Amino acid sequence: MKLFVRPFSTASIFLLAGLFSSTMLAQASSKDAPAKGTAKVPSNLQTVPEVAIPQSVFTIPSQPSEGRNPFFPQSVVRVVVPKINRENPIDTSIFVLNGITSPPKRTAMINGRTFEPGEEGEVKLPTGGKMLIKCEEVKAESAVILIAGQRRELRLRSGL
Repeated sequence: MKLFVRPFSTASIFLLAGLFSSTMLAQASSKDAPAKGTAKVPSNLQTVPEVAIPQSVFTIPSQPSEGRNPFFPQSVVRVVVPKINRENPIDTSIFVLNGITSPPKRTAMINGRTFEPGEEGEVKLPTGGKMLIKCEEVKAESAVILIAGQRRELRLRSGL
């Protein structure tokens, strides 16, 4: 009489190996498991010192001699730093403080446009052009604006 042994399939081998390993792990964990509420630290475990991770800092170069843009190395556009002209003060008579709203949130109307403190925007000039200003602060009778790097205080016109 011949006995035929049927070979196991790959799937059945993996299934048996999984069952065997899970029972072995369960037996091993029940023997080595510490009591609840206590943590057992192995004696051969070494502590790793905490390493500070450096932060990447990228400055966009303003000249070719300073290097290339790290994000767009083929770019030829350069950042132009605006020059503040301290010699020629800006004529503030072209800016008119039309009005100020009452508290709790004060706003100032300059040349027909309303600004909150810290807001930046363009205003129309009497000549027909536009100029970018920033409203720094709104007081009870005046507003402090920043024009091309120069701080100016506009006051309400009295006697009108």
